[in-house]
Amino acid sequence: MTTVYAIVIGLTVVVAFLALLVVSLLRTQAEILRRLDSLGIRLDEDDSSAPITMRTQPARTSTSDIAGVNPEGDPVVKSLQLGNDPTLLAFLSTTCTSCSEFWGAFESDSMVFHNARYRVLVVTLGPSEESPTRAANLSRTGVDVVMSSEAWEAFEVPGAPYFAVVDTESQQVIGEGTAVDMAALTTFLSDAAGDRRWDQSNLSDRTDADRERIIDDELRRAGLHPGDPRLYHDRHDGES
Repeated sequence: MTTVYAIVIGLTVVVAFLALLVVSLLRTQAEILRRLDSLGIRLDEDDSSAPITMRTQPARTSTSDIAGVNPEGDPVVKSLQLGNDPTLLAFLSTTCTSCSEFWGAFESDSMVFHNARYRVLVVTLGPSEESPTRAANLSRTGVDVVMSSEAWEAFEVPGAPYFAVVDTESQQVIGEGTAVDMAALTTFLSDAAGDRRWDQSNLSDRTDADRERIIDDELRRAGLHPGDPRLYHDRHDGES
């Protein structure tokens, strides 16, 4: 009987050890998938039910320029204050399989999505992290491509593909996130355009006090607080 008990105890220990091993492996796999997804690498490309994570975010001030080099190596600076159409920044990678559909779909630097026109600008990481040759081969002739790791840092891009819509007049990021395909991107842009019209309509109905509060909030987000000397202009400034 002593031998039987010893065998039972031994098997119990082995089963417990295997259970712990399985749990550890599952946690490791989940962490690997999470990190791959953050880099824009998806293992479920053929899963049509994959969740769409494109979403509208609270508006925040963007940088006014995207500076870097083009795939040919020439320095370029693209202003986000040009024209009247909002800018669609498409943060893509030359090695991301999820990005291939977007590289092929962006055919011009001015495109219409769901009855609204957008200025399209593709942004990759800098040439030290991406292949300029692949960027040149993947991009269409009519689409501007800027290779800029600094832009990725400024917009806090977690991985490709990632998109941000910048309002030309207010310089606000009015929507940002990821999309699994062009259909998801088009749906998001439709929602972002509707939200923008709603904001503009409600702004016209606000009182002076409401507008003043909104302006104060925007200034605080930009690092300007009441009493900041940068808010005041002396007519003698600049006079010699």
